[in-house]
Amino acid sequence: MIDLRSDLLTGPTPAMLAAAAAAAGGLHFGLREDPQQRALERRLAEMLAHEDALVFPTCTMANLTAALLLGRRGTRAVLQRDAHVLTSEAGGLSAFAGLIPDPLPGDAAMPDVESWERAGAVGDEQKPRASLFVLENTHNRAGGIAVPPDYSREVIAIARAAGVALHLDGSRIFNAAAALGTSVADLASGFDMVAVSLNKTFGAPIGAALAGSRALIDQAVTVRQRLGGGIRPTGPAAAATLAGLDDSHVAATHALAATLAQGLASIPGLRVDALDTRTNIVVAEVAGDGFTAPQLCDRLARDGLLALPFDIRRLRFITYRGINARDIDAAIVIVERVMREPLIAS
Repeated sequence: MIDLRSDLLTGPTPAMLAAAAAAAGGLHFGLREDPQQRALERRLAEMLAHEDALVFPTCTMANLTAALLLGRRGTRAVLQRDAHVLTSEAGGLSAFAGLIPDPLPGDAAMPDVESWERAGAVGDEQKPRASLFVLENTHNRAGGIAVPPDYSREVIAIARAAGVALHLDGSRIFNAAAALGTSVADLASGFDMVAVSLNKTFGAPIGAALAGSRALIDQAVTVRQRLGGGIRPTGPAAAATLAGLDDSHVAATHALAATLAQGLASIPGLRVDALDTRTNIVVAEVAGDGFTAPQLCDRLARDGLLALPFDIRRLRFITYRGINARDIDAAIVIVERVMREPLIAS
């Protein structure tokens, strides 16, 4: 079975497993007591150009914690269309943080900067004000588009002028940095808080981290505990994660995704923008009156390929460490064969 549903399936490297085993003898009780955890958090804070960082079980919880700390109940959280915090985090912005999601029109990854400006402007008393801007980089449902630092800086300037807080959902920020040829720090600086996934890119046993000022991260420890996210003991998991941060496989996964996108784009009945595939995400759209995306995913699974349906027409494939060129070639053959099959209701 070739599983291209998510880079959450990235496995740890031998070096990561060895680091975890070496740290297994020194377990600690406190929420920030473990020296391996503290070393990991210091390293992540440095990489993300912030004062401090805190590990989290998931990036969803890290995003929610940032929303609770930065947003104000009854106000708007302005975000890109189809942002992960809107489509895939169970409504936490509203249910827990009391925020009103306000997705911007236009391009999903990079809406016109004027849209951010209008959203941050103070209106009349009948319209809730914006208290938080959330930017996702890379943008998952836009096909893994990497948002360049110049665009982010424009959004940051608008938010600062409007007195609005800023959070970066940088779940795949390491992919964005590799695609844009820049540093993670360049993409993360200027935001009040930044969330990153560690399990997706590096196959880490610790799922995510949240970076910010020391004062915000001190508060985040309490919020994380309130949400049930305090992790103890952390030593082996933190040691493994720390050992994985220097793995340089990201560009190779992007090359595999580009090959996949080119192959899928040549298959009748599918629409794929191969030129826009710059990271490890490939989004295909089913054209015409044939398969729906869920039906296609079911058929592909029968033939040994797993993909993720986004909606009735779109499905996603993701490359990651552990997937190789042979897998990609086989995946293209499977999709081409299934797309030639007649659609018979089952």
